[in-house]
Amino acid sequence: MPEKKIEILKLLSVTLTRDKQDVLIEEFKRYTAATNWVIKAILKNRLSGHSRIKEAIEEVFVAEHDKRPVYLENVIKSARAEIVRHNKLAMTIRSMRDKTPFFRSGRIILSQPIIKVGDKAIILKLQDRTEVAIPYDKRSRNRLAPAIDAILQGEPRLPDKSGTMQQNKRYERVRLTWNNEGFVDIDIRAIFSKNVDVSE
Repeated sequence: MPEKKIEILKLLSVTLTRDKQDVLIEEFKRYTAATNWVIKAILKNRLSGHSRIKEAIEEVFVAEHDKRPVYLENVIKSARAEIVRHNKLAMTIRSMRDKTPFFRSGRIILSQPIIKVGDKAIILKLQDRTEVAIPYDKRSRNRLAPAIDAILQGEPRLPDKSGTMQQNKRYERVRLTWNNEGFVDIDIRAIFSKNVDVSE
């Protein structure tokens, strides 16, 4: 099995239209509300382990937040990571010890098929199945063109036996961070074989 290397590719989007900004702001709010709901459920019910958390909250989560299983998976990961981060800080910062962890608004961390890497944009699939393209700005796209091209070469060309398109194994979760100037920071967790050249 070839050795793997993990890189975080950091891009910026172009300044988005007002319509796209409005849609994305709502998505950021939804993700934050869902993640904070999961954090409270984990702490209130003293849940641990991904599968146990999922089993305990799935029915209510689907009814109140989002029906997509992948969305729930991503929210659970974000909630657990926030609890761990808070607990580590609470060891050194006394004022945090009596506070409930919370996921701050302004970040979305999603995986395929909800979010996809394209050659010119990130494609975000919304709950109603519409898609929003978030184009990369030219400078960051040009700087990371070899890495993006290497990611896209991993995209399967044919669907699997069930008829669904397989996931691209060259990237995992993608984090979008809202910037008040009307664009987003895009961090792609990319996975390459050691022999894949992603330099400029």
